[in-house]
Amino acid sequence: MASNLETLSPITVHSQTLPSPQLFHNIPMLHWMLGEVLEDWLRAVDPYQMSVDSAKTEPAKLFAVGTGFMELQPALLKCLFAYAFFFVSADNAYGNFYRDLNRANRLSGLNLQHPKPPKITPFVTKIATIRDISIAHIPSDKAAPIDAFAAMSWQPMALSHSSEGQPDLERLTFLPGRFRGTDATGQVNQSTDLEVSGIRSPHSEHCLPYLERYDKVCCEYLGALQDAMSLSQQELQRAG
Repeated sequence: MASNLETLSPITVHSQTLPSPQLFHNIPMLHWMLGEVLEDWLRAVDPYQMSVDSAKTEPAKLFAVGTGFMELQPALLKCLFAYAFFFVSADNAYGNFYRDLNRANRLSGLNLQHPKPPKITPFVTKIATIRDISIAHIPSDKAAPIDAFAAMSWQPMALSHSSEGQPDLERLTFLPGRFRGTDATGQVNQSTDLEVSGIRSPHSEHCLPYLERYDKVCCEYLGALQDAMSLSQQELQRAG
């Protein structure tokens, strides 16, 4: 998906340009980067999955699966952490864009009713948590001790299977399961769910739909402001 913001432009309110012109370039670029990360992961998986699918005997298939499982783990970490960085950046960029629109709405005196940002889903929160405590700040002093431990435990990983029961290396799973531990008071705690299977499903089923909703909200809000400001200008000219 390409952001529709790249076809739009900012507005000027009391000599202030809103939203920030950089966001009209940065947000589409972040969308592009997320797609590139997904393609990088699929390219990494492809030769290993081909070896699995073309294996003629069960021992050959098991060997191909084991090889792919072990050798693809660094690629998954690289792509997952890159995806988390760019996704959180895109989410933050949309948040800044939306706040700039609110500011333009107030400064213009229009005070238009406007659409609300998409609700933050549990999966969006999960990706942000992976970004915050698994890679950006490791070890994290802001997370609960059991979560900080889990965030540093990039393994074990698990191998998922397709609907036909065949090994599906593309859905190699990060942190399947949760850690349990006992704190100083004797209370048993369980770590936050950080499980993510591959890149394709998170992208197409969770992250991209969320960004698409945010993009639509921002485009509609900006368009309504532009239309209202244009109408206001026309009314002033007629009155003058």
